[in-house]
Amino acid sequence: MNVSREVWSFIIFNNIMSTLFTFTSIFVNLFIWGNGSDLLAVTWFNLLSMLALFGTYLLGSRYLYKRSARFVMAWSVVFAVGSYISLYFYQASDRILMIVLVGLLAGATQGFYWSGNNAALYFFLKSEDFPAYFSINTILGQIVTVAVPLFSSAIVYWFAFKGAFLIMVVLALGAIFFVFRLPVFAVDQPLFQDIRYKTVFSKAGTRWLFPMMVATGILTQFQGFFSMIFIFHMTSNEIFVALLNVGYTIVLLGGLIVYRRTHVDENSWLIIGIILILAGYILAMTNHSMLMILVVLFMQIGGLFFSASSGRQSYRLFMQGDPVWRTKLGIWFEAALALGRMIVLAGALMVHHIGDIPFFFLISLSTLAMFTMPFFQAKSVIEFEKEHGKGAYL
Repeated sequence: MNVSREVWSFIIFNNIMSTLFTFTSIFVNLFIWGNGSDLLAVTWFNLLSMLALFGTYLLGSRYLYKRSARFVMAWSVVFAVGSYISLYFYQASDRILMIVLVGLLAGATQGFYWSGNNAALYFFLKSEDFPAYFSINTILGQIVTVAVPLFSSAIVYWFAFKGAFLIMVVLALGAIFFVFRLPVFAVDQPLFQDIRYKTVFSKAGTRWLFPMMVATGILTQFQGFFSMIFIFHMTSNEIFVALLNVGYTIVLLGGLIVYRRTHVDENSWLIIGIILILAGYILAMTNHSMLMILVVLFMQIGGLFFSASSGRQSYRLFMQGDPVWRTKLGIWFEAALALGRMIVLAGALMVHHIGDIPFFFLISLSTLAMFTMPFFQAKSVIEFEKEHGKGAYL
């Protein structure tokens, strides 16, 4: 497998950033939660992060033309360093300021990263690089999702949270080395030129993608956010939190192997996914701590089967345009996902405990989103195949 130095640098940079994101999603949220089991504080942190992510994704997309993707990804490292330094100097008297500041910095880290990363996939990697890139990146990504929670929990246990934050600063600074090993490349035209909805969504089947992505944002944000909250309800011990996350990850990897090796049609996997998700939702409404392990398990396995059975069809629609069009479509996708996620997080601000009326509303909204997604996708595929024929881009 012949992989160039630049592609290796891109892969290593991606996995360093993935390590930082995994640490933040588990242990920074746990750090905020641990200071009083405060659902409201964790919700505000994630909502502010999402607002900053969307804003900086747009800003980063603008700089893809004005400067370069390398410039954009370098800024993601700067904001990552800033977020962990802010956490290191956190004082209990500055709790609100810390939540706002770190939330915005963490969101900016992801916003700049994803705008630069997406551009790199379309403009930097050559077609012959993709098999090696995705193969290596997938393997390393699986290692990261299992190893990072375990190692991070050990670091927090031995050096406390502040020691872990300092180590994350060092790791983030190491990422800058790999950023500057990437070639300087940029988008060859302004991405916000001709980015109107009717222009970008003019290709066959694409008009249904925006509402589908809003529904996707609602479903994935509800599952991701409340899976974390359910785990925190079970335990606030960093070792047990890490073990639960690793356990769920291993089960998901096993589920993915079963999905790939079992000769079951995609519609059947879709139905299995829906049944598991609904089972998790019903158990969640009981608000029984002993059942929370099953709640998270059903939601995550169901979500895996649900998304895996539908992702291939969406990819076909995405491949019918040139890289600039795909990047513009990606900006609209990010807007749709952000809208769906912020709806869930705004609703979560009103949740006082699992099972109350606002929580029931969010479960109902997530269920509605889950059932509308296959509808929107079916409409998209029908229009797409009417123009391009069955089997196109498969």
